[in-house]
Amino acid sequence: MYGLKFALGNKLLATDTYSRLAVFAPVTAQLLCGDPPVCRLRSCFLQVVVCLFAAFLRPCVLRAEIGLTSQPEPLGYPSSVDDEADAAAEAAAGSIWPPTKPADAPQVPAGFDPVRSPGYSEFPGDLLSWFKEPAPASCCDRNLVDRRWMGPGELAYHKSPNHRPCTRDYTRVFRTEFPGRLWFSAEYLVWATTGQSVPPLVTSSPLGTTSNIGVVGEPTTSILFGGSEFTGPMRSGARLTAGFWFTPQQETGIEANWTGLAIAEESLALTSTGGDPWLARPYVNASNGQPAAVVMPGSATIPADPSLVEQAVAAHLRTQFGSVDVLYRKNLLSGEDFHRRYLVGGFRYLMLDDELAVSSSTSVATGTPGGYPIAESTATDSFRTLSQFYGGELGLIEKWWHHRWSLQVLGKVGLGASTIGTAIAGSTTTTETISSGSTTVTGSYPGGVLAQPTNPGNDQSFFAAVGEFGVTADYAIWSQFRLTVGYSLIYWSTVGRAAAQIDTSVNPSQFSGGTLSGPVAPTFNLWTTSFWAQGVNAGLEYQF
Repeated sequence: MYGLKFALGNKLLATDTYSRLAVFAPVTAQLLCGDPPVCRLRSCFLQVVVCLFAAFLRPCVLRAEIGLTSQPEPLGYPSSVDDEADAAAEAAAGSIWPPTKPADAPQVPAGFDPVRSPGYSEFPGDLLSWFKEPAPASCCDRNLVDRRWMGPGELAYHKSPNHRPCTRDYTRVFRTEFPGRLWFSAEYLVWATTGQSVPPLVTSSPLGTTSNIGVVGEPTTSILFGGSEFTGPMRSGARLTAGFWFTPQQETGIEANWTGLAIAEESLALTSTGGDPWLARPYVNASNGQPAAVVMPGSATIPADPSLVEQAVAAHLRTQFGSVDVLYRKNLLSGEDFHRRYLVGGFRYLMLDDELAVSSSTSVATGTPGGYPIAESTATDSFRTLSQFYGGELGLIEKWWHHRWSLQVLGKVGLGASTIGTAIAGSTTTTETISSGSTTVTGSYPGGVLAQPTNPGNDQSFFAAVGEFGVTADYAIWSQFRLTVGYSLIYWSTVGRAAAQIDTSVNPSQFSGGTLSGPVAPTFNLWTTSFWAQGVNAGLEYQF
């Protein structure tokens, strides 16, 4: 019977350090008594107690070893620094992590920031004698790690239902408090956007030109603004993202994102004295279909002496783009190879604001150059479109982790309404200056050159689709602070651009408040097109 119980004890404890107790149990019993039958009985009883004690503790160790051998350490933590049995079990499981170091050798992990535990406040010298940075979770506390969890948010402390003292490292578990699930990122963007084709808006002709001044197509005419594709230049921007995980395992969460680009602007400002050169505003005469140009806004005519004339022209084109989305994120796949798949869905808003304005003025002195009285006329055209998208979006995020590195691929599609508001306005003002500081407005009329009362613009809505694609790689500087770099593309199917709403065919009978006679021109018909914004981004992410 003694041999059977001893064999049973060895079977239960052969792979455990507690098996040594079974060997010493009969020796201990012999020392405590002199009667052999009684000693044998006591030794058997002692071995049974040892076996039960070991059998009770063994599941905790087994659970810890299962966690050790089936899951690599998140966020680049090296292999366990426990005893040789742990290292052998990990090697047998095909661990990708480096082998353990001797217990008396300095254990410096992958390079994460120091953390504190209750043990540190009691014995700071012992706990930090070798560790300048936190060591990985030990075998005795490995069962605290949820294998489905990956990524940020951690708090080191020695608390567990199955806690045992760990003398050589810290215990690593995940935050369950509210702040521990927050994260924030800020990125710097260098993006480009879709350009737009601008018709000729400002032209010039050299001094001495007597006919067809500024008319497009004439050999003496130069186009100063427009007549080409205005590309959306590479420019700076920012993207701010904040999120909150509903669970420590990061199974579900919510995030909000704002993206904005700096204003892209093209501008021109010129002055001319004495017709050197002549500045003009080109258009197409709707009455005969021939190119024409306005040199003197209003009813003024070119004087015989060009030295009496002063001209100025200004034009600018500006574009502004922004985006906001609010997303719910749910985990669909938790791979043991550090791979996760998230389903995301929520609300998306996009904004594209285009503005194109041209202003020209001409002053004519009477008698002598610069002498009074001076008659001045100014014509201004303004075209503006505001495109806004409101809709829902759905997408997937694939993310992989490896040591300090991670890679994320994002794809989203949104459907909704694209509202396009178009505002077109023009005006012509004439003044007369009879002395310094004494200017009288002699006339104010609706309509400039290309913006007339016949094409005021309106608001329209269309069904539209948007899409976003992004690839981001990040590197953990330490466990809660990551450096990110990536590429992003946003596509929008239906927008209105300011330059596309310009009708260059004009009936000149309505210049300077005249009565329209002949064809109604210009007219307004909304032209829509697609839009994209893309570029590279780099930033920092902080995991609370």
